[in-house]
Amino acid sequence: MNKAERQRKILQLLEQSNGRQMLGTHELASLFSVSEMTVRRDLQELSGDGLVRRQHGGASPPRPVLDSQRKEIGIVLESKKAKYSDPFFNAVLEGTDHKLQELGYRIAYINTGAQVLTTEQARDLLRTTAVSGIIIVGPPLATESIDYLRANVRALVGIVEALHSEHDAITFDGYNGIHKMVDHLVQLGRRRLGFITGREDPRHLGYIDAVKAHGLPAESDLSITVPFGIDGWAPDLGHVGAKHLMELAEPPDAIVCASDRIAIGAIQWLHQHNYRVPDDIAVTGFDNIADSAFTAPSLTTVHVHKQLMGELAAERVVKRIENENEIPLLIQTPTHLVIRQSCGSR
Repeated sequence: MNKAERQRKILQLLEQSNGRQMLGTHELASLFSVSEMTVRRDLQELSGDGLVRRQHGGASPPRPVLDSQRKEIGIVLESKKAKYSDPFFNAVLEGTDHKLQELGYRIAYINTGAQVLTTEQARDLLRTTAVSGIIIVGPPLATESIDYLRANVRALVGIVEALHSEHDAITFDGYNGIHKMVDHLVQLGRRRLGFITGREDPRHLGYIDAVKAHGLPAESDLSITVPFGIDGWAPDLGHVGAKHLMELAEPPDAIVCASDRIAIGAIQWLHQHNYRVPDDIAVTGFDNIADSAFTAPSLTTVHVHKQLMGELAAERVVKRIENENEIPLLIQTPTHLVIRQSCGSR
């Protein structure tokens, strides 16, 4: 094994340990069948490149660079694309940026989950860009990198989904939002409700419990989870879901969607196939993004306090930075119905 292979293996061993243990010089020498002096030279070179931290008797991963005096916050947006464009997250980030500036902080960077998928990428992010804390926006894409950030960043806040009980999280009440939407559709006389989502979460459970509570049909074919790609919960999911539901032997008379973008796609597909919304079938969304008021017909949806969620996350990350004894909080923001034309009643 040559020097480059040895050093690459040392870095792999450190990565596998996830920062929990030191690699001893004696153990490494035995593993590679070389002298301890050779291992010391390897560690010295790796330390000079900032890739390991030398300690008496061995080496450990470099300490992440976190600077509580910089008053800068990192944002990791859990998107599969290197760039993001999502009206829900854009509104959340507006609230975050506004509140951070009000508190005397600023956003240092906005990276996507596609850029921070591995432990190595997470370690590089902390080492190369000094920040006081990090806000994770959206459901995490990779547990590997999130685990590393959790272990090395005390001021870590999740928006949309809780990361761990040790860290703050700002969520929304998806369960009751969807449950109230089902209640509303039942009041309008709808009796066979389909559901389209991109992942199983409290919104899905709210739909299941609500249709059962009303004694409505609850066949598995009426609830569809459409795998989403790099564009996230895009209108394409609504196309796929609406096609599936309307081709059932007994199609639904209403489609409840877990996001506005999915609902917009469902309405597009229905129009293209000569279904009238809401006369033939009702469609509802979730999020209340700006576009939902301008669909044809305008979309009945569930309002999520997106900017408020961003503001609360900013407040929590600053409190965790400035007070080491501050306990983590799980804050669930409320949701409420916004009744428009797509379900047949204003």
